[in-house]
Amino acid sequence: MEYDLLIRGGRVVDGSHGAVPFPADVAVRGDRIAAVGPLSDARAAIVIEASGRLVSPGFIDPHVHSETALRGNRDEFGALLQGVTTHLTGADGFGWAGVGDQDVASLWQSTAFAYGQGEMHPNWPSPGRYLESFHDLPLNVAALAPHQAIRFGTLGWTDRPATRAELRAMRRSTREWLEAGAVGLATGLDYQPAASATTEELVALCREAAAAGVVYAPHQRYNELGRAGAFAETIEIGRRAGIAVAVSHEFVDDETEPILDGARADVDITIDWYLYPAGSTHLLSLLPVAEAAGGPRAVRARLSDPGEKERVARLFDESLEQSSRSGAREYFSATRTGRHIGRSIAEVASQAGASRGETAVDLLLEEMPDALLVFRRNTPPETFAALARRTLAWPGFMVASDGIYHGALPHPRAFGCFARVLGQFVRTDRAISIGDAVYRMAGFPAERYRLRDRGRIAAGLAADLVVFDPETVDGPATWDEPRLPPTGIDAVILNGALVVDHGLPTGLRRGRVLRREG
Repeated sequence: MEYDLLIRGGRVVDGSHGAVPFPADVAVRGDRIAAVGPLSDARAAIVIEASGRLVSPGFIDPHVHSETALRGNRDEFGALLQGVTTHLTGADGFGWAGVGDQDVASLWQSTAFAYGQGEMHPNWPSPGRYLESFHDLPLNVAALAPHQAIRFGTLGWTDRPATRAELRAMRRSTREWLEAGAVGLATGLDYQPAASATTEELVALCREAAAAGVVYAPHQRYNELGRAGAFAETIEIGRRAGIAVAVSHEFVDDETEPILDGARADVDITIDWYLYPAGSTHLLSLLPVAEAAGGPRAVRARLSDPGEKERVARLFDESLEQSSRSGAREYFSATRTGRHIGRSIAEVASQAGASRGETAVDLLLEEMPDALLVFRRNTPPETFAALARRTLAWPGFMVASDGIYHGALPHPRAFGCFARVLGQFVRTDRAISIGDAVYRMAGFPAERYRLRDRGRIAAGLAADLVVFDPETVDGPATWDEPRLPPTGIDAVILNGALVVDHGLPTGLRRGRVLRREG
């Protein structure tokens, strides 16, 4: 039998729940898996010898900030080299399409910390035009409807509850995203303008998403409500809207486990996380969310007043002092000027002979909108290992990188997250089985976001595949060398094309825009 591509002699981990590796060949014809099983008489133009290797579905990253990278910056293959074949856009509700006459440039500037300035100048008049703008993709993309753009298109930076008419307009905008094929509704309630949304607004928009059968994916309202209060709001939204909930960048500990287990009685709730003891976001996140009201221009204008500048410096001092007491350390991973990379605010302040708060304000004015930080937590290794093991064991958990693909010293999760799960947590720590790990990185997100022909290996499904060595696979990217490529990822097949060969990109760009099915 003739095929286009044949993976021969490996063991298949098919992406299903509870999968156990089994010996099988995998044949590809066109962009589809044509056969799985013993195929001794098969021939193909491309044959990958996979003896001693595992073959899995391509991994799906449900929370990642890659819109500029996928359009061609130096990190465009950073996820693909890990075996990731699909990204969901719109993480934290960030988006810039369909905002009408509003000032989209200011919305873009408010989110540029996660994407870099690059060559992207958002001006898409509709969700459909936004999705059509993706070309020559290194991997597949599917869109989450971005609440930031949906609200901004109706209210701009206005910091108040929506009127009934405005809410109707936002519901229409949400439907437009869903009709274009969005696989969920995402929001970021610690970022303006989404932070101005009421619970009622979120319930109304989630009802539109629920009617389309998709999920609500929130970055919760931590800044104002605290962790327990943020979960309470999310669960209330899920219950009232009748929608499944996929909470972003959360883990299981003594506080969240009873909340999550209790919520599952009447809300379909899952979480995702990247499994590193550090986060990454912008400098403004150290302040109460109200301080970002009006967007970057308004922040800059307010800080031109000496009294206001002094007040905000005190707020920064209080936030940094609280962080210092926990033993955490932040450092700059990207700035507008390219200065201060790898240095903490305290280190910059010491050199300047100023307080941390005063320095933070000066840095905000100097580096906005690109003042991106990595926040390393002072978590003992054994404590973090127990936390990761507990999270991996929770049945509603899936892996997501929250990767940011720009800057001089980005968080290593963007380049190592998925391969690190296979190396650190499967092979070294034995915290999770290989079948369960692949399910949480492929089959589970495909089910959750209704990407029904992805995330599994079976005849007739899309040929997104990964061939890796279970003895050497890992994500060695570090804080000091965050762009170190994964080890042990031999080959990646995307829509039937060999896009990674012997651990290196082939240069083929065969990614597609995926849309919700049904």
